[in-house]
Amino acid sequence: MLDALFRPRAVAVIGASNRRLTIGYRIVENLVDSGFKGPIFPINPKAPYIKNFIAYKDIMDVPLQVDLAHIIVKNTRVPGEIEKCGKKGIKVVIVNTAGFGEIGEEGVKLQEEMLAVAKKYGVRVFGPNCQGVMNSDPEIRAYCNFTFTSMIEGSISVMAQSGGVGEVINNRLYELGLGFRMYASYGNQADINATEILEYWGNDPGTKVIMLHIETLQNPAEFAKVAKEISKRKPVLAMKTGRTKLGAKAVSSHTGGMMAVDTTTNLLLEKCGILTFTDEEELCQAARALAQLPVAEGNRVGIITNTGGPGIIVTDELTERGCDLSEISEASRDSLQGNLYPEASLANPIDVLATANPEHYKLAA
Repeated sequence: MLDALFRPRAVAVIGASNRRLTIGYRIVENLVDSGFKGPIFPINPKAPYIKNFIAYKDIMDVPLQVDLAHIIVKNTRVPGEIEKCGKKGIKVVIVNTAGFGEIGEEGVKLQEEMLAVAKKYGVRVFGPNCQGVMNSDPEIRAYCNFTFTSMIEGSISVMAQSGGVGEVINNRLYELGLGFRMYASYGNQADINATEILEYWGNDPGTKVIMLHIETLQNPAEFAKVAKEISKRKPVLAMKTGRTKLGAKAVSSHTGGMMAVDTTTNLLLEKCGILTFTDEEELCQAARALAQLPVAEGNRVGIITNTGGPGIIVTDELTERGCDLSEISEASRDSLQGNLYPEASLANPIDVLATANPEHYKLAA
């Protein structure tokens, strides 16, 4: 089912607009500019054209089959639009509209109504109150999102409950020259949730590294079950926010999550083999390394430095995180002794000295 979300053959935008910088305009523009491989169907009852595309007055008027539909209309109209999508045979909808579970009791009821209609017709809901998804696969090029990040093909897939956090991460990956494979910012995760997306990316051969931003987990036990299996095959990195009392309160108003201090999720993530972070820059740099280097099979580490102090700092850091520094074999010592400076340290860390040249580093490695 998630193929219809991440690999759609045709996309409709219900609430498409010619007003620049609106969500309904940005999604159509991003699909065009990214080179989406399928047809795009803007839905607007008043405009005859949206960005040179024929605009249809209603989703039921679209002449072809549609896999994925964005819904960008007033929150009270969303259930009705989902019903039409169900009758049309659309498999997945992205509800960009806000005003559901995150606004309180009235919004919760509306969200439940929306889900009931979707379930009746077998429609899966991504969102509501979300950005959307992206897939940089050259065969797809689906920019089903309203943001401004440049979509460059990469091997890192990014999932962020907060679209703002996701945008910061994607822009940083762009600055690092990495790009991304797939992206998802799921908002309230009323139906399609983080666990399903994680499992989908775990089975995607183009995804080498998975990055997660988490505010709330719907079903921690199910998430843990899936995450344990995936982290054995590819690196999974996560940043959990809402760890403090005030942070948890902010989460509640943001996506309608529980307003309670979360002290256990990071422990759960680490138990599943997921690397946890509290800083976005460290998260991105770790993903960068793991995407470009082979994944280590064990915890034995060798350190090469050109000055002793930093080597000691790295030694402490790695040791405290459970790594072992490998012993240098006699054969390796003999080889290094004859080719490095006499003053070089041949233990682990190997200190090639500040005046070492590229050949010295190559030999030490």
